[in-house]
Amino acid sequence: MPLIAIAGPTASGKTQFSLQLARALKGEIVCADSRQIYKDMDIGTAKPTVEEQAQAPHHLFDCIDPQENYSVANYRSAALAHIQEITQRGKQPLLVGGTGLYFRTLLYDYGLPEVPAQPALREQLEQLPLETLKAELLAVDPIAGARIHVNDRFRLVRALEVFKTTGKPISSFQTRSQGLNIPCIYVGLRLPKAYLYARIQQRIAQMFEQGLVEEVKGLIQHYGKDLPLLKTLNYAEVVAYLEGIYTLQETQEKMFIHTRQYARRQRTWFQRDEEIHWFDITGPADIEEAVSWVIAAKQNHD
Repeated sequence: MPLIAIAGPTASGKTQFSLQLARALKGEIVCADSRQIYKDMDIGTAKPTVEEQAQAPHHLFDCIDPQENYSVANYRSAALAHIQEITQRGKQPLLVGGTGLYFRTLLYDYGLPEVPAQPALREQLEQLPLETLKAELLAVDPIAGARIHVNDRFRLVRALEVFKTTGKPISSFQTRSQGLNIPCIYVGLRLPKAYLYARIQQRIAQMFEQGLVEEVKGLIQHYGKDLPLLKTLNYAEVVAYLEGIYTLQETQEKMFIHTRQYARRQRTWFQRDEEIHWFDITGPADIEEAVSWVIAAKQNHD
């Protein structure tokens, strides 16, 4: 039974698409999002709702403590175990998300540095400004430095952590096979910019209606304001709002800008994976066509 992998930028409709497939194929959904794996981070990560998760079994969502050091190697081990267990029960595993590195480490023969977290070093790096982290990484690892965005604190810190621990650039470890390493139907959703941007704006409005500000307040109260995940997309902007740096309107505008930038980086990453079969989505009819294509592809593969 081939794995079905569903990738694409944020707000592209992956959740609803995967739920339709899960219903049609008796599928079970495995998270491939580097923030939706964490507990207590629901609204700001656009995690599938309780109602959505009730429509099909979901795995690796909402299962990691936000204070835990959780590496890509940890994720790969856990995700492969879930995919194997789902398959052994005769169900269809669906890998769904937007974190390109998670897809790459699962679907390809992809090298990872076997370097455990260095808490003291990581804490030291976490205190540095993003621009300093970016400049330091460019100096020691131009390949990774060019690839990692200046706002991606997690990956900047990890890349420097690996270099300072091993003396080797993280890019020297990250090699991948030319083709897929496991039987897989690999599909992606992409939307015209105007359509995607409208969906992003709608999602941001819904986040505030659902209680994003209250979620951030709860995270600060429970884990402290220095929680690294509070420096990520949608959380960092609300923290700034709570500190009086932005008005509510400015917060939403910043979230819109940063989400657009993030979606662009996701598109760039996934475009490198030539095995993806892309679907251009402009409405429900396109979703139905994509679902039918995947079902037919699975039947042909089986």
